[in-house]
Parts: sequence; structure tokens; C-alpha cells
Amino acid sequence: MPADLSKSPVPLAEISQGPNAFEQFLDRNQKNLIIAAIVLAIAVAGFVIYRGVEKSHQETAGEALTKAVALTELQAVINDHAGTAAASSAAILLADRQWVDGQQDAAIGTLRAFLTANPDHPAAPTAKAGLGSKLMIQGKSAEAASLFQALVDDPQARFIAPYALISMGDIAKLAGDLDKAEAFYRRVTTDFSESSFAETARRRSASLKAKPPVEIEPPPAPKTNTPGAPGAPGAPVIKTAPAPTPAP
Repeated sequence: MPADLSKSPVPLAEISQGPNAFEQFLDRNQKNLIIAAIVLAIAVAGFVIYRGVEKSHQETAGEALTKAVALTELQAVINDHAGTAAASSAAILLADRQWVDGQQDAAIGTLRAFLTANPDHPAAPTAKAGLGSKLMIQGKSAEAASLFQALVDDPQARFIAPYALISMGDIAKLAGDLDKAEAFYRRVTTDFSESSFAETARRRSASLKAKPPVEIEPPPAPKTNTPGAPGAPGAPVIKTAPAPTPAP
């Protein structure tokens, strides 16, 4: 006769006394986790050290720039502290100093090199405006106008766009296109009315309407006295007899 199963104790489930899955994972990967933690700590420490060194480098470069006056000193800041904000500022200052010292081509070359190496630098619009001005002075109006137009089209260069528009107006005026020049000047007064360049644009615009002075014939030269004539220098003095006294 089969046994009564309802009266036989049947275990519902076995309770495992061994390590759970997470503990097993830790046991299997404990060594790797320790290594990873060490690597992470080294990476964090390295980043902190890098930030400290970078900050120190920037500060050292800034101190060097404040002391730089001569061309050689500015060039040293660029060479010895490449990649710093001070080196970028030194490049623009160097170009201006070269220009003042009569090294026009060197100044233009310095600005070109800066813009090539730092097209997205915050000082790039200022450098581009300086380059355009120097090219305009050298008579390279087409290249200068291209640089100024790029500044006008760049939203990041809005602070210097009025200057670029005035410069483009000056180029058009020199070319004899007064209507185009007037349009550039007017754009400054309308789109940048709060700018300090607005008054300059108004004066430029007013000068376009001013008529040049009319040339007139010089007055005739005064007649010179004929030598020997009465009253002329060196002529003999003619004495006249006194008028007779009237009778009483």
C-alpha cells in the first residue's frame, strides 16, 4: 500500500548557506576592482596636479607679459609660454609694436600667424580687425575688405562690427563709390546706434555731402610806383609856395 504522502514531511525549498551572487562576483573580481580603484585615484590625482601646474603656468606667463616692453621680451613670452592666454595677448601687442617701429610686413606676419594658430581665440576678432586696418594702410583694400566683412558676419565679433563697417565705408569712399560708403556708415548709425562708433559714422556720412571749396582767381597784384613819380620812393620833394594871406 502506498504511503500517505500528505503525512510525509516534504521540504518546500532548500535554504542555501553559501555566498550569494554579489559576494561571488566580489570574490572573483576583487583583485580587478582594487586595481581599478588605484588607477582611478591616480587619474584624479594626476588631474589635480595638472590643473595646479596649468594654473601656475598661466600665472607665470601673465607675470612675464606684464613686464614685457621690448620686442624681444614680447617674443620671449610667445616662445616660452605657448598655449597660454598671455602668449596670445603678447602676439597682438608684438604686432602693434612692430608696426610702430616700422616693421610693417613683420607685424602683418605676426597677426597672420596668430589667426592661423588660434582661429577661435577670443582675441581673434581684435587681431583680424588690426590686420585689416594694416592691410588697408598698405593699399591692399580687397583683402582688408574681406576681413572686415568676415567680422560683420561673425556673431561673436559684434562688439567690433561697427568699426569694420566704418572701415568698409572708408574703402568704398577711397574707391569713389560714395553711395556704397554712405550705406556702410548708415548701417552703423541704425544697427549700432548705442555704439561709440555711431558718432564717427555720422561725421563720415556728413563729410560725403560736403562740397569741396570752389577755386577762385587770386586778386591782382598791387601796382608798384614808377621811380621818379611824385610820391614814389626816391622822388624829389616839390615844395609849393604858401598861399597868400587874405587882406583884412
